Amino acid sequence: MRRYKEPVKTALLLLLTLSAAFLAWRGNLFAGLFPGAEPPASPAQEEILSCQPAALPAEAALTGLSGLRYGVKYDEGGMSSLFDACSPLLAEALGSAEEPAPISEEVWRSRLGGAGLYLNYGFSLPLSVLAAWAGGEAAWAGSRTATALLLMSDGDDGIRLCFRSGEGTYYSGGTASSWLSLQELLNAFFPNGAAFAFELPELGDCDPDSLVLEEPPTPRSVTASGSQAEAAAALAEQFGINLSGQSRYSEADGTLVYPGEGGVLRLAAEGTVSYTASEGKLGGASGTAERVEAVRRLLWSVHDACAGDEKLALTDLRLEEGVLRLSFAYVLDGIPVQLNAGPAASAEWGPEGFRELTVLPRRYRRGETVLSLLPEKQADAAAGSLYPGSSVRLILSDRGERSPELIWAVTLEGRLLWTQEG
Repeated sequence: MRRYKEPVKTALLLLLTLSAAFLAWRGNLFAGLFPGAEPPASPAQEEILSCQPAALPAEAALTGLSGLRYGVKYDEGGMSSLFDACSPLLAEALGSAEEPAPISEEVWRSRLGGAGLYLNYGFSLPLSVLAAWAGGEAAWAGSRTATALLLMSDGDDGIRLCFRSGEGTYYSGGTASSWLSLQELLNAFFPNGAAFAFELPELGDCDPDSLVLEEPPTPRSVTASGSQAEAAAALAEQFGINLSGQSRYSEADGTLVYPGEGGVLRLAAEGTVSYTASEGKLGGASGTAERVEAVRRLLWSVHDACAGDEKLALTDLRLEEGVLRLSFAYVLDGIPVQLNAGPAASAEWGPEGFRELTVLPRRYRRGETVLSLLPEKQADAAAGSLYPGSSVRLILSDRGERSPELIWAVTLEGRLLWTQEG
């Protein structure tokens, strides 16, 4: 068997070298943030500091004064248009918010059904990061996090900010934003029959905050393939690692290792590509939003070299004892991909700076076959009867095969409880 492994490794090394040469012309945007990177030719300071969204909301809703609602989920284009439209108002509200006070879950729910803008990310996101994505700053927020937030009328001419914190508690506070700005936003989107589960008697056993669409998406078949060579070449180019260098070696499990001046690149047999910064060679970025943006820029650049129809999106952020850990998933038309092998990408920063990044490169292509799908209301009702308080979401289940399966998955408080395979 060993005599067959060596030619395969040689072919892979050749492909990596050619890919690295092809990508060598690409500019590097990460000087000063990541070790080993060559400085860019002439970066604009505002470009480096600007933060773009690393994730869009999992679901969002606009409810008018009449109670009619526009809701969106499983629709990347629709969600992107809504976020772009609401970003100026969101930045202003987050930037001008007063210190929030606790409210009850009942108050939150009563406000959720009224006129306003609702955004649900489904994971604990620092409000300072969300403000940066909207183009503003929330200096008051500190380390506060939110999984979902609501902008609504304060009863006069202003806007009140409410949010569900990452700890599951609820808060509310006034802002300096005008209700007229929110009303203009509400008038720009037409109702499509979306409703919250607590408004539908047949879904009384479900997560009350779950947003249910009247019109389900039209799913199509999907094919998948690996793209380790392209991803490795792109990552090596960003960190200045020579894939054709003589210092490479193999570890006992077959992992190919490429040492560099600022760190080490590893290509594992199961398909992952990882970069670990060397001690004393760490770059740094100040603030959580800047660190998220630095990782986003790097991942998006690597992903561009091997992408199919999917996008990358931040799905988890944890900050504990000064260590920031980020997880990303592939998303296709707003539907997340559940990889059996782990997250699509992950990154870690310590108090001293950037530590490690790992990518599991996969490429997805839309097919032409239309798939049958259980209506969302029926799926929600079934999930609620089995797991009270739960909700369902569509996922693409990827077990490393060529044809990922589109299925309903049951979640409770962000935890995956059950999928159709189980």
